[in-house]
Amino acid sequence: MPTGGVGRAGIQLYILARIMRLIFKFNIIVLLIILPSILFAQVKQTLVMNTPTAFTIAKGTYKISFLEYDNGGMELKTYLGLHDILFLGVSVDVQSAIGRDKPEFNVPGVIAKIKFTNGTKKFPIAIAAGYDSFFVGYDGVRENEENELDRVIYGPYLVFTGSIYLFDSVQFISLGIRTPTQPYYTPDKTSYFTSLDIPLGGFFRFEAGVERLYWNFKKHEEWLYSVGLKFIYHENIAIEFAAIMQEHMKPNRVLRVEYHGQF
Repeated sequence: MPTGGVGRAGIQLYILARIMRLIFKFNIIVLLIILPSILFAQVKQTLVMNTPTAFTIAKGTYKISFLEYDNGGMELKTYLGLHDILFLGVSVDVQSAIGRDKPEFNVPGVIAKIKFTNGTKKFPIAIAAGYDSFFVGYDGVRENEENELDRVIYGPYLVFTGSIYLFDSVQFISLGIRTPTQPYYTPDKTSYFTSLDIPLGGFFRFEAGVERLYWNFKKHEEWLYSVGLKFIYHENIAIEFAAIMQEHMKPNRVLRVEYHGQF
């Protein structure tokens, strides 16, 4: 009888363990199915490295972007979704904020974007226009004799973003044009930009772009190439490591941290 009791107890524990294992596997499968849909809630990015896309943030949401660039420079951007097609924000830039050099503050600038269309089946391209800062770090400033605090380059842009499907995944391609108007209006510096955004599973995104392309595609030494990898934690936090490269120049290593929330 004791032996039989022990045997029955062992069988019961074995059955219980099997049931718990099946429940655990079921939970893992459900999590793997649900998690990508949660993580891809923000699959359409408003910015790829340093180039805008045609996408905006949802109404009643906000985004904070903290960027650290060469020689301890910092840029802080805030976005407020006033509508699903419109957001407003502020950009604050401080050169040499970290390190031995004296910090150089720049006047904050207003940023905005309005989306005209999100694309249709016949024309699956999103179109938007906005006003934002140009480039990153010392490439994005210009000496101003009238006001030494007003050096960050800002200007309007027009951008088109489309999606393609390869290898059972979606990739986003953007192409746009922008003109610097602050601190000086210089139409001869109008340039094109293009970017590629490739989601890698549910957590990572590969990003690449080229900016400062002029209409005649000359001045190769002024072109800015960027490549980066973004890690998305849940649906609120994103960390991006990237490098901006230019011919005959050392790469500008960049770190960006983003937080996306709602009211």
